[in-house]
Amino acid sequence: MIRSFMPLDVVDLLVAGKTLSNKARTREGLGGKDGRFGDLADMVFGWFNPRQRSGAWVLTEGLSLKGLASVTTRCSSRSWDVNRLMVGDHDDWPCLKLLEHVSSAAGQLQIGRIFLCLAAGSSLLKPAQDTGFLPYSSDHLYCLENDGAPAPAKGARSGNGSSPGLQPRRKKADDEYRLFELYLRCAPPPVRRAEGTTYGEWQAHRRRSPGQEWVFEKDGGIVGWAATSAGRDSGLLDIPAVTREDMESVVDYGLSALAGCRRTFCLVPDADAALQRLLEGRGFTRRATYSALMKELLVRVVEPYAMPVVPA
Repeated sequence: MIRSFMPLDVVDLLVAGKTLSNKARTREGLGGKDGRFGDLADMVFGWFNPRQRSGAWVLTEGLSLKGLASVTTRCSSRSWDVNRLMVGDHDDWPCLKLLEHVSSAAGQLQIGRIFLCLAAGSSLLKPAQDTGFLPYSSDHLYCLENDGAPAPAKGARSGNGSSPGLQPRRKKADDEYRLFELYLRCAPPPVRRAEGTTYGEWQAHRRRSPGQEWVFEKDGGIVGWAATSAGRDSGLLDIPAVTREDMESVVDYGLSALAGCRRTFCLVPDADAALQRLLEGRGFTRRATYSALMKELLVRVVEPYAMPVVPA
């Protein structure tokens, strides 16, 4: 049986220990330590928020809890991320049932797309695909360990990391469409098909920004974007840029913004070999590989239509 999550379910999750671990990955949680207790507390507090209460479900069998799934929205309510998929390591059936239920709930609420990220070698990739989730990107997680002052690579620029004529500034609201144009230039075709080929789709289905955002301009256009977020001891860096030179400026500026972090993480698409080489030149090492999946739902559109008037 699948039902909505209740706060008392936390007791069963604690009893299960790591038998039921979260197999879903979100950009914000990549590379972090297992924050199991903090995550369970967030679930309980979220239950008291009417907007989040309907976004978590548990699978039970008799008195036994077999799994849990929960979702969060992306940049609009039309798009979901599966942020928790708590099942056993080889529990294909609970995974399949939970994802089927998530899809059913999404269809009832007219959600357009559901996104899911799993470890590249996960045994749950097959049941996820059996429920309609299709892989569209393979992404590598890179990590830089430092003592609070990352050493620049040979040939790296001094100062704030930006070259003459490529100065960063804070992102403004009216930068959105030009950032969409940058996305079209930098994102591989499978990513564009999954996350949006039109401005409206991109606004609805893209990931939320992890924190502070800067844009890099040249010749009147945006050629780079950096988003950074810093936690207690780790930071996350997001980078798209047009050319190798632009990419160096964006990376170096992002690293300077996260200089106080003991670890800096960056998720890089497998197709972006240039960024992988640049990060490795800056001292990053590859930690893990993830598979990004998406399921598109058929949403019923209600349109008005004319009816002939029948005389009385």
